[in-house]
Amino acid sequence: MPRYARYLFKQYLIALLIFTLMFGGMVYIVQSVQLLDKIDGRIDSLLYFFGLTLLLLPKLFVHVMPLSMLAALVSVKQRMINDNELVILSASGQNRWQLAAPGLLLCLGVTVFLALMEFQVQPMTMQELREKRKEIADNLFVNLIKPGTFSEIGKGLTIYVNSISDKGFYENIIIYDATKEDRSVVYIAESAEIVQNNNQPGMRLVNGKVLQDLQNDIKGSLSFEEYVYQNTLETKKPKDVRFKTDEMYLRDLLSPPNASQLAPQTLRKYEISGHKRIANILTPLIIGLIVSACILTGIFGRTGNKRRMSTCIIVTLGYYIIAMIFAGLAESKSGIIANIYTPPVFALIIACLYLQFGGSKNNWPSIFKSMTSHTSTADLNKPNH
Repeated sequence: MPRYARYLFKQYLIALLIFTLMFGGMVYIVQSVQLLDKIDGRIDSLLYFFGLTLLLLPKLFVHVMPLSMLAALVSVKQRMINDNELVILSASGQNRWQLAAPGLLLCLGVTVFLALMEFQVQPMTMQELREKRKEIADNLFVNLIKPGTFSEIGKGLTIYVNSISDKGFYENIIIYDATKEDRSVVYIAESAEIVQNNNQPGMRLVNGKVLQDLQNDIKGSLSFEEYVYQNTLETKKPKDVRFKTDEMYLRDLLSPPNASQLAPQTLRKYEISGHKRIANILTPLIIGLIVSACILTGIFGRTGNKRRMSTCIIVTLGYYIIAMIFAGLAESKSGIIANIYTPPVFALIIACLYLQFGGSKNNWPSIFKSMTSHTSTADLNKPNH
């Protein structure tokens, strides 16, 4: 790779990392707050919550890096035009494709990286995040008990905890269990802690009493020093877990293993999601070609820069809008899958052609030059009346 190409590639890479960190940081904070809201703030430690948020990064990269790529290419090219660096490189004999090659090489690398995220890493991390959230939701005691209030765990089961110690012990706890119709039981204890009993969450009560059959006004109690309470609520657990589309691998979207058990609408949804995932990985490369075609086909100078930069952004946003429209057409009942690939394929072809021939008549193919010259000659030979 020539020295100028290494220089350009380094500038693009640094800018990409900066914009990814900036944009990704903002999205990461929003996603973390949403995740905290979904689990209702029920976390054992900040370190555990930080581990959960890291599982969001692959999906974050997929959405953030294309826009970071756009910002990196536009900002670096703008600076190089202002510093006359592109003018010098162009005057030294470098053509448009040679000037665009370092940026396109980085876009190709980002495309490969996003393909790895989309096809392998994101489904794995999203499934892991789903399991972690399920573990939090399955632990009724940890999730629903709030100090100082009567927490209704389920129908007929209410727990009151006065406070939680620094070591995680519940202090002054009352459990009202009326899950059975024929009797009710009250448990009173000085302290308690969460334990696992037969792979189910329970509470180990210390120094307390058991008051039974309060509904029948039977006076009697049983004191204990230690007692393991197991809640009697039966929770329904689905036999087959159906993942969301962003939690599924590409092979499972395009060819579900349980296709015979799924409705045609579900199969259609999976198929469209899989093809959209394939088309999305081409976005960084398309952005690189659009930026190069818009900027490198003009005359380098301080005038007109803002117009070319604005054109890059407008054309890119237009591509995003058109891609969403065509994806919506594919999702309709009479739509075809080819609609998903129409915008990226046409964008690649048009951007390549414009980068090669756009901006100046000298760059047009010879057939167009000859047609233009014949037209000009005919106009000159036309007699004046």
